[in-house]
Amino acid sequence: MVPLAPPPGDGSSGQRVAPPGSPAGLEIRWEAPEPLLPEESDLGIAVAGAGGGGALPRHRLVTLGDSLTMGVKSFAIVDTGLSWPAILADTMGLGENDFTYPRFSGPADCPGLPLNLEAIVRGIDLAGAGSPVGVRQLREALAVTTAVSHVKSYWEHGPGSIPPGASASYHHNLAIYGWNVRDAYTYTVGDALAALASRSTAFSPMVSHNGDRAMLRTLQGPSVANPDASGTTTMVDAARWLGRDGGIDTLVVALGSNNVLPSVVTLRLVWSSGPHSSGYTVSAPADFETDLGELRDRIAEIDARRVIWATVPHVTVAPVARGVGVKPSGSRYFTRYTHAWITDAEFDPAVNPYLTGEQARAIDSAIDQYNYSIKRLVYAARTAEQPRDWLLLDMCGLLDRLAYRRYIDSPDSRPSWWDAKGYDLPTALKMLTPRPDTRFFQSDASGRTQGGLVALDGMHPTTIGYGILAQEALAVMAHAGATPPQQVDFARLVSADTLISDAPRSLTDDLGAVRSINEMIDIGLTLLGRRAV
Repeated sequence: MVPLAPPPGDGSSGQRVAPPGSPAGLEIRWEAPEPLLPEESDLGIAVAGAGGGGALPRHRLVTLGDSLTMGVKSFAIVDTGLSWPAILADTMGLGENDFTYPRFSGPADCPGLPLNLEAIVRGIDLAGAGSPVGVRQLREALAVTTAVSHVKSYWEHGPGSIPPGASASYHHNLAIYGWNVRDAYTYTVGDALAALASRSTAFSPMVSHNGDRAMLRTLQGPSVANPDASGTTTMVDAARWLGRDGGIDTLVVALGSNNVLPSVVTLRLVWSSGPHSSGYTVSAPADFETDLGELRDRIAEIDARRVIWATVPHVTVAPVARGVGVKPSGSRYFTRYTHAWITDAEFDPAVNPYLTGEQARAIDSAIDQYNYSIKRLVYAARTAEQPRDWLLLDMCGLLDRLAYRRYIDSPDSRPSWWDAKGYDLPTALKMLTPRPDTRFFQSDASGRTQGGLVALDGMHPTTIGYGILAQEALAVMAHAGATPPQQVDFARLVSADTLISDAPRSLTDDLGAVRSINEMIDIGLTLLGRRAV
């Protein structure tokens, strides 16, 4: 049986005391927990009849989640057919009617919602080409403001402002960016419609209520024809409907990142003060467990043959918050973390925002406790008197195994489990030059110069990064008997990933384009707040 105990702290090296202001019960861990590989996803506990048998349920794969499962890249949801669930479904051989997902169009120069940073950067490339320095900067600024204007007009007043009508069934990918654990079972279609009907006097260059607009497209379904029913529909309700409509073979639940992600986007650590509190950037472990328990009870009511629960990634690994200077020997954390576009030479702790290394450790320790709660609910389900085939997809462990600055480029910081469970990239990705990694994406006129697994927002995977996640999920499903062992076609994904196959030219070492856009528009915060206006 795979041990469920959290990893012991190392009292001989480093501090284990929680920083001042930490919530009661926060346990600071010195070493990251050992990842669970796909073959360990059942915790070593057999469940009678878990492999299935007989007629397959009508819906082979249904996914609940946030932006990571929706398929957001570079601040926008646009390539929904290249989300990890869609890649997984394609590899399984599911047809376009067997696994459906919402579509997001938009203006030609900047498709997607809320703002396609890759399209913006390519517009900057085009606008500034061949111009002298002063003129180039003016043209680049004009290109950004024009694209932002087009996006805002399209979604607020143009074709994108028209809510979708009723459909015969809900989509199979029900993930919505910005959603946290509690949102999945409390925030309704009626709430989104009310938000769109409200008028705000505040002006923002971003699309107003963009998260609500995304929700209405994602939860388009039969209840839309019945205002009384649609007004109460949540993400979980849509999955429950699919369960009643012939059953679900595999349901994936991947929520929790947005309970902690605001900390690295805003570079502020503010703990929740209760399960229903607001204004926090990190949920206290006890508050997360309360919300998770309520979600668990609702998931248990859905007619699904098996449920795969994903763990929450260590958000401090994502390059949206960059470690400054040299990482102390033997430590997985830098002394300070600031915005990715601020260089070491420019960083001034008296001026620039930052998280300390100890704050980053506290954030990750909270995530470890989130994931321990997730593992415990899977354990409880598999050992119950009437056991359920619930499994784990260790997203947290997968990202740790790919962490470049934390472990790959820092051998003395590697955990005790590294040699046994380090990640080996698929052959098609190892052949790329430079080899893709989790550093912030950079490119110039010669092509990609570093990164490649994380897109331009520093938070979400590129297409090949989503392929890695799809392969991990596929291996869990194969171990559970839901599908034969199969391999994702990474050669296809390399061609489909425009950041890899045709890297922008303006993302030079000083990250000027990313800096300029973020100074103009606080895009990251918009993605985190569904009611942002």
